[in-house]
Amino acid sequence: MPLYEYTCRTCEKDFEVLVTSRDEDEVRCPECEGTELDRRFGLPARGRVVGNSTATNCQGDGPPCGAPWCTRV
Repeated sequence: MPLYEYTCRTCEKDFEVLVTSRDEDEVRCPECEGTELDRRFGLPARGRVVGNSTATNCQGDGPPCGAPWCTRV
């Protein structure tokens, strides 16, 4: 589920929402319940670096997953 950032056109509040494709049309401002929203463009988070190399996740192809059972750090 992607995390999107929005700005409400009515009250100008900035907020983030985890959105599925089904829920995208139902997003409302948590402050004023407005539906006139601008979705902001964000950049992906940078992976954690250990030493001179980027750490990998459980599958070895990205940043660590952070799960308590994950053996990679």
